[in-house]
Amino acid sequence: MTDHLISLDHFLRAWVVTHRVHALDGVMWTLSAVGRGGLVWLLIGAGLAVWGRLRWRDFARLVLAVLMAALVANQILKPAIQRERPFVGRPEVPVIGGLPSDESFPSGHAANAFASAFVLARMLPGGCVFWWLLAFATAYSRVYLGVHYPSDVIGGGLVGVACAALALRVTRQDAADARVRPPG
Repeated sequence: MTDHLISLDHFLRAWVVTHRVHALDGVMWTLSAVGRGGLVWLLIGAGLAVWGRLRWRDFARLVLAVLMAALVANQILKPAIQRERPFVGRPEVPVIGGLPSDESFPSGHAANAFASAFVLARMLPGGCVFWWLLAFATAYSRVYLGVHYPSDVIGGGLVGVACAALALRVTRQDAADARVRPPG
């Protein structure tokens, strides 16, 4: 079963890379570049908070979710799993942009994007479609650029959603505790 999943992963990555629409190369590179470290999401959240569309407390929840997703994906799971990038040892794998030097699974970009989309969709449901489209586009860009397998971005997305759900649960409990406690 595992061999079939790995074969499917390689096939899907190869299909995406060989079916690139070159007019989109710059867009995909930009999505990936601004998605690094959750930067675009934090800028969106800060902008929404400055313009009064998002409460600062909810912006803090977004920051917590992104930090948790980055920590779990990049500092815990990647070193533990140590999956090589698709291009390692395979010069035939065309990559657009730089070659990341860290491990491949899970995708930190996808973890940050899905954590952010999850939080923002809960806080600002009117933008739900946009948040999720941006998250999926960011994750897809990593496969498109040739630096991740599809399972890397799926795993990153799951990590992001789990971290965001935990961040919202923990902060909701803290907010409830603060309302119950008497002052002083």
